[in-house]
Amino acid sequence: MGNRELFPYKIEGLNRRKELEYVECRGAVVAHILSLGKLIDNEMKYPARINSFVAILCAKGSVTFSAHMTEYTLTENSLFIASSAMLQFKSCEDCELYIMGITQEFAGEMNLDMRVMMPVLSALQQNCVLIDMKRGEADRIMEHVGESFHALYNQYTEDVLPAVRTYRELALRHMIAGIIFRIGEVVVTRTPAQRPIALRNRSSDYFNRLVKLLGEHYRTERNVEFYAEKMNLTPKHLSRVVRNFSGKSVHQWIDEFVVLEIKNLLKYSDLSIQQISYDLNFANPSFMGQYFKRVTGKTPGQYRREI
Repeated sequence: MGNRELFPYKIEGLNRRKELEYVECRGAVVAHILSLGKLIDNEMKYPARINSFVAILCAKGSVTFSAHMTEYTLTENSLFIASSAMLQFKSCEDCELYIMGITQEFAGEMNLDMRVMMPVLSALQQNCVLIDMKRGEADRIMEHVGESFHALYNQYTEDVLPAVRTYRELALRHMIAGIIFRIGEVVVTRTPAQRPIALRNRSSDYFNRLVKLLGEHYRTERNVEFYAEKMNLTPKHLSRVVRNFSGKSVHQWIDEFVVLEIKNLLKYSDLSIQQISYDLNFANPSFMGQYFKRVTGKTPGQYRREI
C-alpha cells in the first residue's frame, strides 16, 4: 500500500501551501493542518478514501465531515478514530487538525502489544468512534502530539543524506507509537462514555451491519438481495428498516458507496475511466458512465474535467 492511500490528497500541491505540514514514512503519514477552511475550498473538498487506521484530532475550532456514510462534527478536544474511511470534509470554523494514518503492516513492525491495544481494536469494530476528551487529558495529548510532530517536522524537511533519512524514519515510527499509546489511554478511560455512530438499538444495529457489508462488497455486489441474505433478512424487511432508520433506501446507500468511490478514483488516482470501470466490476465504461450520470447528473469525464 502506498502512502497516497493513507493520505490521498495531492501532497505536491498542498506542500506549497502554508495551511499544511506533512511527515511520512513507509506505511505511515502524519499531517498537521493549520487552517482547514482554505483547503476545504480547494483540494480537500472531494471524497477521498483512506485505507488504514485513521485518527483525526481537533486542536481548535470545529469541522463537519462524513465517514462511512455518516456525518460527524468534530470540535476542539475531540478525537475521531476509524479502521478505514471514505472521508469528505464539508465545512469548518477556524479549524486546526492533526490527521494520522497507519497500515496494519506498520503497526506490526512497531511490535505493538495487541493485548494492550485490544480496547482500541474493539472500539473500531463499530467502524468509527468519536470521543470528546476532558480538558486535562486533551491538553496532555495535544501537547504530546504537537511537540513530537514539530520536533520531527523541523528535521524532516531538511535535505539530508539517505542514511540520515533512515534514522529520521525510525524517529517518526517511535513518535507515531507514542501517539497511538496516547489514543489508547483515551479509549480505555472513555469507552463507557464514548459517543458511537448511532443510538444502540436494533434498527441502528441493522444499519451499521449494512454499512459494514457495503464497505466489504460494494465493488462487486449492488443488489439488495445479496445484503439481505448476508443479514438473514428478507429484502423487503431490510429495505423497510433501513428507510425508516436513515430516510434512504438500500439502493440509495449502495449507489452512494459506489459513486463516492468513483469520485475518489477520478480525483485522486491516475486510472483511466476504463480502468476505473473494470476496477469496480462494471461490464464496460459506458455502463459505469450511465450509472454515474443517473446518480450525479454528470458523466465521469465531465466530473474529472471540472475538479
